Amino acid sequence: MQTLRQELTDRDREIAGKDEESERDKQTLRQELTRKEAEVTRAEETIRREQQQIQEMRQRETELVQATDREIALLQGEKSQQSASYTCQVSGPGLTSATVNQPTHVLVQLTDSSGRPHSPPLNVTAQLELVSKATRTTTIWPWSKKQETLPNESHVSVAMTSPSQYEVSYTPVSRGQHKLHVQVNDREINSSPFAVTMYPDPRQLGHPVRTVTGLNLPYGIVFNSHQEMIVSEYLGHRVSIFDIRGQKIRTFGSHGGNPDKMKLPAGIATDDTDNIYVSSWHKLQKFTSSGELIKCIGQLGSEEGEFDVPRGVTLYDNQVYVCDRDNHRIQVFDLDLNFVRSIGSRGKGRGDFDAPLDVTFDTAGNMYIAEFSNGRVQVMDTSGQFIRVFGQEGEGKLHGPSGLHIADNYVYVSDYSGHCIVVYETSGQFVTSFGRRGQEEGEFPFCITSCAGGFIHVC
Repeated sequence: MQTLRQELTDRDREIAGKDEESERDKQTLRQELTRKEAEVTRAEETIRREQQQIQEMRQRETELVQATDREIALLQGEKSQQSASYTCQVSGPGLTSATVNQPTHVLVQLTDSSGRPHSPPLNVTAQLELVSKATRTTTIWPWSKKQETLPNESHVSVAMTSPSQYEVSYTPVSRGQHKLHVQVNDREINSSPFAVTMYPDPRQLGHPVRTVTGLNLPYGIVFNSHQEMIVSEYLGHRVSIFDIRGQKIRTFGSHGGNPDKMKLPAGIATDDTDNIYVSSWHKLQKFTSSGELIKCIGQLGSEEGEFDVPRGVTLYDNQVYVCDRDNHRIQVFDLDLNFVRSIGSRGKGRGDFDAPLDVTFDTAGNMYIAEFSNGRVQVMDTSGQFIRVFGQEGEGKLHGPSGLHIADNYVYVSDYSGHCIVVYETSGQFVTSFGRRGQEEGEFPFCITSCAGGFIHVC
């Protein structure tokens, strides 16, 4: 029994020892777990700090990119502003008009805001655009006609003549309205495109395109706002009006004693409202576009408002200029045919006239007078002050100038006695002549000229 109790006691001690050891193990495990949890906590804290650092780095990167973009935009804006700080001054003979097949140019001068030459080189380009296609109708003989579209290519080049100046050169190949585009750095400059009119080369004229017949000694010719052709028939004692195809629309006049009748009509002109002014036998008449008489003045004589064989009639600056042939003067009236003043007297000197047959004006307001008996064209200002004279000698000498027309910076003079059209520059420099005596196409027994739509019309 004693032994059994001893064994139970020993076993209890053994169990108690194991429990104590187990408790120590548990304590050790608890300490290890606490240590591990602390390590995990420290690791998580480290991760959080690293994630925060990464976030901050991303934020700084974003701010840096935004700052860089702002700097680039600012630089681009400054560059754009610098490029746009120039001013273009465009000039040259080819800016508003040019002659077919004749080279011309435009100068583009670049300056900064202070007016000094713009030194950084820029990309200047140009293009010539045809607004309307030009066609040409040729009469083969005598009923067949051939129509062809004229070419629209134009050769344009740009060359830098100095760091701040460029020359735009081109040679037009077709007449008509064009647009000249000028770009700097692919941006069209102010006022571009420029409207440019291409005129025919007078050296290429003289080839008949169309003939209108059935007229009784046509003398004067003019066009109204509808492009209707109005012709005074000197021996028909009437005015005939044709449409753009050459078909007669109506006539008015016819010789008689009434004021609305006319005898030997010669000079003819129209105003902005298509009223028609006609010089006839010692008088000047004003008609509506339909031929109704508005006013008639004049009789044979040399006083104000009297005439001795009046001829050419031209309107300029709301005044009517009439060549009073045998009074050797030009009389000026307002649009109501009230006398304003008289210019010139008979003679051969400057400011004198001998049988003036026609008068016209250039774009500068200078007056050109064709003097039949003096064989010259005299140029004066509107006050009657002499400027220059041409046609009296050398190449282009006139024998009996009878008609005048100015177009495309050229003066077209019909030479009655020379049976030809003589062309000059407005400076008086001879350019060319065409025509000869005869009654076939291109031959002129009598010459009075007019210009419309790039064509020369000859009575």
